[in-house]
Amino acid sequence: MTKKSLNEKEVEQFLLLNPDFLSKNSHILNALEIVHETGGAVSLIQKQVELLRENYNSTSNNLLGLIEIAKNNENIFLRTKDLILDLILCKNAVDIISLTEKRFEGKFQADKCKLIFFRDNTNLPKGRVVNPKEAHGVFGKKYNAVNIYCGPVNKKESDYIFKKKSGILECVLVPIKSPDCPGLLALGSKKEGVYSKDYDSMFLEFIAQVLANLIERNNY
Repeated sequence: MTKKSLNEKEVEQFLLLNPDFLSKNSHILNALEIVHETGGAVSLIQKQVELLRENYNSTSNNLLGLIEIAKNNENIFLRTKDLILDLILCKNAVDIISLTEKRFEGKFQADKCKLIFFRDNTNLPKGRVVNPKEAHGVFGKKYNAVNIYCGPVNKKESDYIFKKKSGILECVLVPIKSPDCPGLLALGSKKEGVYSKDYDSMFLEFIAQVLANLIERNNY
């Protein structure tokens, strides 16, 4: 009487029902071979070692990436904290604007920083107030009073926000939500890919809120 051969499904079911079979019969592991992507054959043990090594490398890379993000976030937090503490000590709107722009172009490594406002105020320095209708006509499609814009700007927009021949290719436009003195915090980069749509701008929103409160305070 001939012996019935097992099909793949039956072998699979047997191994699932007996998970300790291979551990009890370790000699079978050395005899098993798996076809490698390169066309060669490797033992099951070798394949498991390769998988473990790949998982280890992937986990290590992910961990290093998380550590790098944590370091960047810590640096941003420290620079933000220093800026806000110094802004609180400013005595007027002129000092607030000057300090903000210098700090962003220095510590935050922006190529250009500009604070502009859409409503006239005697406490604001000369040349900082622009006509809102005119501004809307230039960059209104990219900016509104609610959302932060991160991305490219054309030459006309760059010249209007910063200055002519500024060479700015990308920018971040952050609304300063002040009821009496609404404005805009603009950061510019001469390189592409710095202020893309994936740019983490959460800390900028916080700084803009502080600026709005401080400017409101200096209006009285």
